Amino acid sequence: MSNKALARRTKISIQIEGADVSGTVENYFLGMTYTDHEEDKTDDLQINLEDRDGVWISELGNEVTAAIIQENWETDGGDKVLDCGIFEVDSLDYSGPPGQVTIKATSLPHRASIRSDKKSRGWEKIKLSAIAGEIAAKNGMNCMFESAIDPFYKRREQVQISDIVFLQGLCKDAGISLKASAKCIILFDEADYEKKESVRKIKHGESEITSFRFGASAADTKYSKCHVSYTNPQTNETIEYTYTPRDSSGDRQTLEINERVSDREEARRLAMKRLRQKNKSEFSAEFSLVGDTSLVAGVNVETEGFGMFDGKYIIETATHNVTGSGYTTQIKLRRVLEEY
Repeated sequence: MSNKALARRTKISIQIEGADVSGTVENYFLGMTYTDHEEDKTDDLQINLEDRDGVWISELGNEVTAAIIQENWETDGGDKVLDCGIFEVDSLDYSGPPGQVTIKATSLPHRASIRSDKKSRGWEKIKLSAIAGEIAAKNGMNCMFESAIDPFYKRREQVQISDIVFLQGLCKDAGISLKASAKCIILFDEADYEKKESVRKIKHGESEITSFRFGASAADTKYSKCHVSYTNPQTNETIEYTYTPRDSSGDRQTLEINERVSDREEARRLAMKRLRQKNKSEFSAEFSLVGDTSLVAGVNVETEGFGMFDGKYIIETATHNVTGSGYTTQIKLRRVLEEY
């Protein structure tokens, strides 16, 4: 907690290979950008430093930990902290004059074996959570599985592809989101995230908004229902299910899906997931705001005063940019699907 008599300010905390170098960095600091993605993409960190004296062009080490701290932000002098996580240095650029160093790091580097090593193996009689856990353990990572749905596979073939690409494919088929961050693989159901309370309301005309953009797309997003049909080639039995959200207008086209399912319950879940994947991008938004550490990928916000675009949105990407002149946050969002 900071002294509440002092003025608010934003600073960064940096550790390299476990050593706190925040004080040293502050003397050379030009800017830091942290980009946080909800799923599929890795998180990125970029730090820009003045380096006329060549202090930062020596060997830095591979691991960087970063945080953004808004000091004395609460009325009682409390701080707001955004833990950006742990990153691996991907590149270091040196330019000049005057000398300047740009450190670029990612939460899952391209050289990591989970991304770079192509493997072949068969996975038999195993659940998705177990596959994810085994892949994480073999790559020195933790695993969090946050989904009530956990598909069971009689057999799945991994043929000359990396572990992360194989896992991404399974997650896409199951309608489960995947994120690799801070030495951890996270599998989650985005529908559950969308049901959580909003962290703030963004109102039209607020001084904290520096720019905004909304979009509505009709391209491959306007389906009123989803029909799943699968015929077992061994038994000739056909399993069917049609899912229609409660808020559906019913005057749009039907999404037809022909994928293997074992029973009507599996067909129902598949119909919901496939309809969600198609319709979730109908409404999108972007905001540039005064810096806010609470705005991270996967949290919800409410919009008000924007007409037909008012509603609840989930943040897909949050970019936090700290410079000597201030702190800003850019967010990309999509409107949540309340009924499924």
